[in-house]
Amino acid sequence: MAIGQFGKTIRDALAGTATGTGSILDAAVGAARDTTVGALRGTRDIAVELEGVVGDVLKGAISATSDVGTELGSAVKGAVIGVISGVGEVGVVTVGVLSDTVRAAIRGTGEVGGEVNVVARGAVEGALETTKAVGLRAEDMAFSIAQGAIAGTRDVGGDLGATAKDTIKGTVVGTHEVGGNLMEAIEDSARGLIRGTSNVGGDVGSVTRNAAEGTIEAAASVSLGLQDAAFSVARGAVHGTREVGGDLGATARDTVSGTITGTHQVGGNLLEAIEDSARGLIKGTAEVGGDVAGVARGALEGAIETSGSVGLKAEDAASAVANGAVSAAGSFGEDTAKAVSGAVTESVSGVKAVLRAPLRDTEKS
Repeated sequence: MAIGQFGKTIRDALAGTATGTGSILDAAVGAARDTTVGALRGTRDIAVELEGVVGDVLKGAISATSDVGTELGSAVKGAVIGVISGVGEVGVVTVGVLSDTVRAAIRGTGEVGGEVNVVARGAVEGALETTKAVGLRAEDMAFSIAQGAIAGTRDVGGDLGATAKDTIKGTVVGTHEVGGNLMEAIEDSARGLIRGTSNVGGDVGSVTRNAAEGTIEAAASVSLGLQDAAFSVARGAVHGTREVGGDLGATARDTVSGTITGTHQVGGNLLEAIEDSARGLIKGTAEVGGDVAGVARGALEGAIETSGSVGLKAEDAASAVANGAVSAAGSFGEDTAKAVSGAVTESVSGVKAVLRAPLRDTEKS
């Protein structure tokens, strides 16, 4: 494990804390901030030097977790907060700084054998929790931070799906900590994950499923309803897919599948989550001028394919999709409503959805 001067400073600081009574998170913040300030003060081009500093700092943090058994996520989160705070003391923190820091953290982790997805979550949480202090909105940063996480994971040959799941979990927690708009942050994180995955030629379907699943699981830990989470990640996934010229129908299928799995994991109301996922998918598709009928069919396929794995009747899952899709389509005019209604009343894999009154009449914005 090749660790430079910066990394050794962090490792020693965390090792000392682990054997004492202090907080690993606080120790990592302080040591990383002081190290970053010392390394970058007087530097003409902070962006050029930043990657090396972050990578070495994270190597030191990971080394400490291995040597004395400290918690990896907390150490990484603290180190990232410290690095960004340090940059703020000697320069200006921009969206590029946040994204580059997350990417460099993951790259540094890959070099020393750390758990990439765990580091991704800690790094994303840390980066977003600094936004308020440096005058940035967490919601505005989520898109670029997600891209940085995907790029860093591809740099080290990691699992993009696992990183997507933990990145969006980190986005939810980090945004919650600074009082940001959770639904907006989820949408932009989903967009960024899909854009980043497309940029590196990764499996967009896997990233989409994992992003939806991670969103639902994280929502249970903060003040966000599962249905709002399902709606937001679905809408963001559609916007992201459209931006990269992807298959909206496939995104709908994968989003609903991930939503069902995630909701089952946390013991949430499956039918309500499916319905709101369909709402988000149709709303997002109508907003970007996409094929709403194709998206409705894709959502039906995802619900039917995944329902059996969670003990849900295929007909009930399909009906929840149909209900949510038709409810959302009504806000976009008669042509959209007819297209969606026609799509969801067709039999898919021998399963026929039953249209019924919406579970809730309030349309989300």
